[in-house]
Amino acid sequence: MLFGDEPEAPDPWPALVDGAAGVETLIDETRRDALADVGGMSWLDDEWLSPVRTSGTGRSQHVHDLNAPMRVVLMGRTMAGKSSVLSALTGSHSGRIGDGRQRFSRDTFGAIASACQNIELVDTPGVGAHCGADDTEIALEAALSADVVVWINSSDSIQEESASALKLLGVIGKPIIVVVNCRQSLAGVGRLNLLKFPQRVFGGREGLLDEIKRHLAFSGVEPLAVVHVHALAAAAAAASDVDHELFAASRIGDLTEVLLREHEVHSEARRALRVVDGQRHSAEGLALALNLGAARLRSRAARDREMTRDVHARLNRLVRATGEAMAADVHSAVGGRRDWHLSVTDFGQEIQSHWADEVAALQKELTTSLEERLTTLARDVSAAIQDAEAEWTAVPPDRFALRDLAGFDAVWGNRLAKAGVGVAGSALGLAGGAWLGAQIGGALGLATGPGAIVTSGIGLVVGGIAGLAAQHVKSFADLMFLGKDGVLRKRREEVAKQVGPILDQFTQEYEKAIKTQLDEVRANLLHERVRSDGHCESIERLASRWVSCSARLHSAVKDLDRVTTSALLRIDRRERLARSVVRATRVPGVCFLAEFDDAAFGEAWLFPPDLGETLAGGRMCDPGGESVSALPYALGLVDAPVRLGKADEASAILVVDADLPTAITEAWADGLTAHVDRRIHIQTTQRANHP
Repeated sequence: MLFGDEPEAPDPWPALVDGAAGVETLIDETRRDALADVGGMSWLDDEWLSPVRTSGTGRSQHVHDLNAPMRVVLMGRTMAGKSSVLSALTGSHSGRIGDGRQRFSRDTFGAIASACQNIELVDTPGVGAHCGADDTEIALEAALSADVVVWINSSDSIQEESASALKLLGVIGKPIIVVVNCRQSLAGVGRLNLLKFPQRVFGGREGLLDEIKRHLAFSGVEPLAVVHVHALAAAAAAASDVDHELFAASRIGDLTEVLLREHEVHSEARRALRVVDGQRHSAEGLALALNLGAARLRSRAARDREMTRDVHARLNRLVRATGEAMAADVHSAVGGRRDWHLSVTDFGQEIQSHWADEVAALQKELTTSLEERLTTLARDVSAAIQDAEAEWTAVPPDRFALRDLAGFDAVWGNRLAKAGVGVAGSALGLAGGAWLGAQIGGALGLATGPGAIVTSGIGLVVGGIAGLAAQHVKSFADLMFLGKDGVLRKRREEVAKQVGPILDQFTQEYEKAIKTQLDEVRANLLHERVRSDGHCESIERLASRWVSCSARLHSAVKDLDRVTTSALLRIDRRERLARSVVRATRVPGVCFLAEFDDAAFGEAWLFPPDLGETLAGGRMCDPGGESVSALPYALGLVDAPVRLGKADEASAILVVDADLPTAITEAWADGLTAHVDRRIHIQTTQRANHP
């Protein structure tokens, strides 16, 4: 042989089973780590935590059943002919064939194929029936534990529900055999048409097949094979004494041949993939939920921080304006008394009483005025918070969030998105306004939130100012009149000289009280600002922890892909290549991307292994050459020329000289991006010439 004899290969199964078990353990540990210490965040409710709690909880039911038959799951729209195909392939179980009603079969049922004891056929409920969401879930759950999926589509049309199921099957990544089941009646001339003019019965389905392939291509998947059958004819021919002519005309034998060939060539490889698929899907699902959750958390923190800044700016402006208005009230009220001496006509003993009355009136006027200002401030604080909440609620969440997935998550998340599946709440809105309003309201003494009228912090201002009357005003009056009998006999101008300084001191005392109390309000706001910033920092710390947890899962999946690739190469009797795998990335149902050392890369290129899924090989590259290193992988993915259109250290554009579905090339590009850790774009000649 060109590369020498193959080394002796060890048993591939222990490493594979251990790898799957290790990922399963890591999933449980990661979920515990991600949810630890979130109890202190009362706002972090099920809307946020449910994706992390529930993603990645599924497991393959047959993960350790290494000797089980090849599991072939039959799926399709309700009344498409699944049970008829089961009956034809097993020669029995005709009782499951429907009578024209939707949802006739509502469970899964397994039976051994009559052509091979090592092929198990599993009938599933139909998808798309009225009120049949549970049926679809059961069918998709069965597909997760399949080795091969046979999609059975009636020959007349494809419904919206079928299209959605096909897209999801593509994401699951199982090999898919498409069966187009002719539903022409055998009554009258129907049997004669089938026997004598099969092209009339089976022909003219190209448009339907193109549509099925298009839906699968949304996830980057192409069917393993396409078979045309007449399931009802096959089931009828096998029901009693076999009608060999009708049975042959039904073409059910074509499907049997495809299944037998798949079993002979790939049954062990399919079983190996079934061992790891449950854990791999679970790890990818949880990793994606964590990364999307982290993006939402960071968006929440950014939005809360911006809203906090905005709200506090508004409130500080209100407090400043209130302080200025209160000071103006004091100056206006006091200024009105500076000419009080002009109204004095009696300089006898009554002047003291008149002055005391004037001071009391001044104090009453200021108390009323300042209380109104503070009541207005409390009301304006509430309105400002509510206005800010309303305005920030209208801010699109993606203003602060990542719009696209990149890197490893693109392989799983972008395929889900292209399949039309909502990704772990990525479109959910962000809360936070009501929380912020309640916190600021609490800081100002709004026990019931921003709707209360007078705050304790602002109430202290009223109390402090009112206290001036009790503690200082009497001393102002005493300062002028008590013990100064001579002043009473002086001129009015001399009275004015005494009143002016007293009113100045009166003003200073009020301004001091106002400043002291408003400074306390500002201090409360600053304290709340610091607390709000700490709240945002705690959100960001949680987001960082989730990203770290996701990275651990990504690393584990990549290692599992490497172990899986080596195991499949050993199953294919390619031990030398198995030992040379440096790293690998799998896009389920699409391809394996494997990096080999130089010698093994040449062998893989000249003599490609058959793993059941396309294997595209590459070689180790020098630092800085990661983008360019995607080219040999792309050459292994398509039987057409591929050239490097443009490349730099961060990205590369590859051009394929062929017309390929965009979804297929995007799936390849996402896989290459994850594998080489650089942004890879793939164009086809048609798109390159017609952007």
